[in-house]
Amino acid sequence: MLTTTGWMLVGMGFTGAMALQIIGKALLRPLGLLGGIESFFAPAGGCASVLASQVAKAKKEVLLLTPSLQSKALLEALLGAAGKGVSVEILLPSGQEKSSAGEISALVGAGACPFLAQESRILSTVLLVDHKNLAVGSVNQSNPGEPGVLEHLHLWKGDANLNNKHRELISNHKMQARPLGSPRGLEPIGQPQQAPQQATQIFQNPMTSQPAGQTIPAGIDQNNPGALLAAAREAAGRGDQAMAAALLEAAKQANQRMQMNSGVRAAA
Repeated sequence: MLTTTGWMLVGMGFTGAMALQIIGKALLRPLGLLGGIESFFAPAGGCASVLASQVAKAKKEVLLLTPSLQSKALLEALLGAAGKGVSVEILLPSGQEKSSAGEISALVGAGACPFLAQESRILSTVLLVDHKNLAVGSVNQSNPGEPGVLEHLHLWKGDANLNNKHRELISNHKMQARPLGSPRGLEPIGQPQQAPQQATQIFQNPMTSQPAGQTIPAGIDQNNPGALLAAAREAAGRGDQAMAAALLEAAKQANQRMQMNSGVRAAA
C-alpha cells in the first residue's frame, strides 16, 4: 500500500507525463509530424484562402480536385507554384473546358497540367500538398448562382493514411481524365513518351523567346515574376490568350534569371 509520499510521487509522474505530451504536440504539429485537423467555414472566401495558402507553401507537388477555378486567390497560388517548378496537377469537371478556358490556358502556360474528368460536375474539393497536408471540402449545392463555392473545409496535417487514400482517389480519376498539359516528371496519359520531354526542355531553357508579335506592356517590371503572372492572369481573363502566353513566358524567364543570379552569388 502506497504511503502519502508515494501517492504524491505518482501524481507528480502523471502531471509530468501530461506536460510532456502537451509540449511534444506543440513542437511537432507545426513541423507536420503530428496529425491534426482544422475546420474552416464560409462565407467571405475563407475556405478558398486556406486552399491558396496551402498551395503557396508547396515545395514539390500539388494535387487538386476542384469543381471550378473561380477563386482568384487559388488561381494565383497555383500559377505561382507552377512558376517555381512545383508539379501542379488540377482535375476539373468536363464543363470547365469552356467556362474556365482562360484560367486553363494560363495554368498550362505556367507549366501546370489540368485534367478534364469524365464527370460534368464535381461536388467536392480535395487538395494534397507535398503528400503532407490534405484539405477536403464540399461545395454549396443550395445556391445555383454560386457553383463551386466551398461552404466548409477540413485540413489534416501529417495523416499518412488519409493522404494515401486521397492520392489514390485522385489517381483513379486521372486515369479516366483527359490531360490538357504535360505533368512534370510524369508521362501524360494517352500521349507518346516524347511529348513530356519536349515540354520539359522548353520550360527549362532560359533563353526561350516570347511568342512572336507580342511585347510586354510598358509599366510592367520584366524582372518581377509576380507582377508578370498577375498581368498574365488579367490578360487571360479578358480573352487575350496571346498576350497571356507572352507574359507567362516572360515570368518564367524572369524567375530563371533570379535563380541563376542567386546561384552565382552563392558560388561567389
